Amino acid sequence: MKRPTEAFRSPQLFDDGLGYVVISRFKADGRCEAGFFLVDVFCLGVKDGGFTSFSSFEDFEENLLNRIFHDAEPVRMTPAAGRKLIEDAVAYARDLGFAPGADYKKAGRVLGGITTVECGEKFVFGRGGKPFYIQGPSESPERCAWILQTLERRCGTGGYHYLAVADGEDLELLDEEAANGWSDGVPDREEAGSELAALQEMARREQAKRPETEVRINPAGRPKLSDRLALVAEPLLEMAPDHEAKKLIFQIAALAWNFSMIDPARSEKMLKDVRRIMPGAGVEAMFLTLAARAITLFPEEDRIILRVETDPPANGNIAVRVMSAMPGDQAEIEERESERREPALAR
Repeated sequence: MKRPTEAFRSPQLFDDGLGYVVISRFKADGRCEAGFFLVDVFCLGVKDGGFTSFSSFEDFEENLLNRIFHDAEPVRMTPAAGRKLIEDAVAYARDLGFAPGADYKKAGRVLGGITTVECGEKFVFGRGGKPFYIQGPSESPERCAWILQTLERRCGTGGYHYLAVADGEDLELLDEEAANGWSDGVPDREEAGSELAALQEMARREQAKRPETEVRINPAGRPKLSDRLALVAEPLLEMAPDHEAKKLIFQIAALAWNFSMIDPARSEKMLKDVRRIMPGAGVEAMFLTLAARAITLFPEEDRIILRVETDPPANGNIAVRVMSAMPGDQAEIEERESERREPALAR
């Protein structure tokens, strides 16, 4: 009996923004044809694809499925939903001004005979209601600039998010106080009071959850960790166009900060998690650069970051609050790490 057509997608596709969709169809003699599509659901649609044949399901599973989805079990879809996801992603990107990758048509051979008429699934593209472009490792500065120009024309200023990596020599460092909610280097009294209230509320929530834990705001004799985290992240913050992009950068910087603090055995596991959560050489290089900055700038630091909260104050600069574990709070650190949820970052 001929095996029915099947479809799979990356489990974190709509969290990370980038992943694969694979559709396979089978012949009566057991041979398999498969199309695979690299899909950017945040912005660019189908970036790449391919079409290939296999001698059997086992051959297909070993040489395609297991290689593409090597870190986690793929999500099974109906073939109709798989085709709809692919075509809707292409339509979303076309509306922004981006055509699918050159091999999309070749990969699309596998879609023949699959109808989406009765497929009721709906897919949401972009992030937070806006396109979110994240520069890939193979995208040159020239292509990155063209993509951003296209988004600016189609969406207007503030109508999209982006995260791109530039050469260090082209960067101007962001003022550290502005990164933490101040403007002109002097905190506005009303704004300072508002930020203190936010810190107190953060501490209150933590104390309520863990009454046995001592929670201190800006403990005496310790530099503000939010200031230090901003210094680590500032080369990327300069390029961030809005609060959402800066929030993402602070989340990545906090992971990199902790990466620089833990022992080698645990750091290797953490790096594997980062590669899985944020695939792409460009993002990994950015992560390691931030970790190196943390070590270089603050070699004496011994605090582990437990939580980062951000919000944009009235003057438009981002406000940052950081909760950390002080030395000796190892039990708290271990408990937090066991509860840590993977951040939704896209390469």
